[in-house]
Amino acid sequence: MIKLNMKIITLIILLILSACSPNNEKDPSDSIFQVDVDEIEDVKVNEKFQIVGYLKNSSMRTVEISHGSGMFSYEIYNEAGEKILPNATVLLEHAIGYQVEIGPGEEYRNNGQDQRSKGYYEFVIDQPGNYKVKTHVEFTMNNDGKQKKISLSSESKEFKVQ
Repeated sequence: MIKLNMKIITLIILLILSACSPNNEKDPSDSIFQVDVDEIEDVKVNEKFQIVGYLKNSSMRTVEISHGSGMFSYEIYNEAGEKILPNATVLLEHAIGYQVEIGPGEEYRNNGQDQRSKGYYEFVIDQPGNYKVKTHVEFTMNNDGKQKKISLSSESKEFKVQ
């Protein structure tokens, strides 16, 4: 009988402690966004092509974000894993800010056209082959008066240059 009472008391104590412990839920901003890039097709050797990344709101509510003209950046790698550099020697960027709302399921694209050099999102590749692009995005999420800086990256996406 004493063992049964001890087990019941132990169970009650564990239930009380778990109810009183701090909330260990993840910050919702950690998982509500997806980063990807639009399909890159028909790329020819020595011809300019643009990369367009996007941020998707995967939550069920509208979110407000703010960012600069350089929200999206891209890295391209060849088959040997070597990084392909932009073909511009000078890259300029205006210090401008954007504040937007992204609805549930909505994809947001903004390469900062007219606010930064095309070299940030326009590339020329001089060798045919298979390449990978990775998209990086930096912004601030405005949530109930609190701001949180967020930096995310996409998985690598393959494309072919002919």
